[in-house]
Amino acid sequence: MSRAWLMPLLPLVLPLALLGCKEEPHRIENENLGIAATFPGPPKLHRHTDPGPFGEVEWFDLALSPAGRLDETFSVAVGNLPPGNKGGTTPREILTTFQNFLGYRFGAIQRTELPADRGPGFRYHAKSPTGGVIEGIVVVRRGRLHHAQAIVRRPGDPRTAAFLDDFEVRTR
Repeated sequence: MSRAWLMPLLPLVLPLALLGCKEEPHRIENENLGIAATFPGPPKLHRHTDPGPFGEVEWFDLALSPAGRLDETFSVAVGNLPPGNKGGTTPREILTTFQNFLGYRFGAIQRTELPADRGPGFRYHAKSPTGGVIEGIVVVRRGRLHHAQAIVRRPGDPRTAAFLDDFEVRTR
């Protein structure tokens, strides 16, 4: 039996099938990392060490790229700052160093200080090289950098606001 009659329907059915695959919000509370966040779907955990403005930093990343979207990501990275004073010793110095690093990666960023109960830290906004929007929050606490970031295609994406507004760094 020939199934050739299905081929003309594929362009109509495929988009509907993809729309039906919408991810549900996924709450993560990780005491070891000292964070809580609600992702727009289930994130994956990655561990890696990268050189940066502070030297070698061990990072623990929770990241999600929505299905079929390589140009969108939602991530929370927690990095253990190495011993020493490279990049600064006070929270203000460390945050300035990380802001400069973000500026090097993304170009000009707009920085807004976080309220005292959420910081020390800042929220930022930048344009991605591909024309999208990058928004994030950086908090330094207990010798760790906590960095939540969303990269989306358009400004005002409600997933970005929900993700960043819900992000919190918890004290033990």
